[in-house]
Amino acid sequence: MAIDDDPVKALKKHFELEAVSTSPIPEMLSKIASILLPLHYPWDKVAEGLKQFLGFDAAQKDRLLVDTIATEVSNHAERLERGENIVADHEVRLSPDVLIPLLVDGMRKAEQTRAAQRVRRIGRILTNAAFEVGPPEADEIEEMMRVAMELSDRDVDFLGELVRIEGRIVRAQGRAERHSAYTIWEQGRWGTRVDPELDSVFSKLESYGLVARLAPPNNLNIMADVQNRYVLLPKGLRFADLIKSRAAAM
Repeated sequence: MAIDDDPVKALKKHFELEAVSTSPIPEMLSKIASILLPLHYPWDKVAEGLKQFLGFDAAQKDRLLVDTIATEVSNHAERLERGENIVADHEVRLSPDVLIPLLVDGMRKAEQTRAAQRVRRIGRILTNAAFEVGPPEADEIEEMMRVAMELSDRDVDFLGELVRIEGRIVRAQGRAERHSAYTIWEQGRWGTRVDPELDSVFSKLESYGLVARLAPPNNLNIMADVQNRYVLLPKGLRFADLIKSRAAAM
């Protein structure tokens, strides 16, 4: 059963013709320029150039988001035709009243983020949520998009490695037991080495509730120089699932 491409084309056309939201930044730049003009620097030209750049940049991100959604919809359609267990097009659980505000919110977040890969992740979150068998919570999807705005490629890469070594346990049991998580940590590509980058990245992931730091064993001496270890939380596994391109699973 193929999914009709017309809604995707209509969505693309809509965002080509008009913006979903208007950024206040160009107007603010114009006001700043008018204040600084007496300083005999061509701030008005600077403001106009930034205004054009910001408008173009936002439009590019809008198109990238829509293209990502269109690609992922096609991926889901191919999986559906093969009989995989995803929601059919007429069974999508997100009603228009829920989906449209999420799309608008996703567009705004895409325009505010810096990297193209983060825009793509926002698009995958929206699409994968719409095709889930269970009804997703709008608040959860909004939060996942917010997290996608903040995580760098390096952050996502490290999270993916933790999912690789602990994801199966968390998916099956809902959590990884502390001792097992502490031991399994060594199976990651970081091994047992002490690396401050690991703490930097995983502390950031912990701040979003995706992982949690494990307390060290009681038999460690205070002088021992060991790497902090972390356990994957269900929210971290959920985020990793939502940002995954279904093309990669095909």
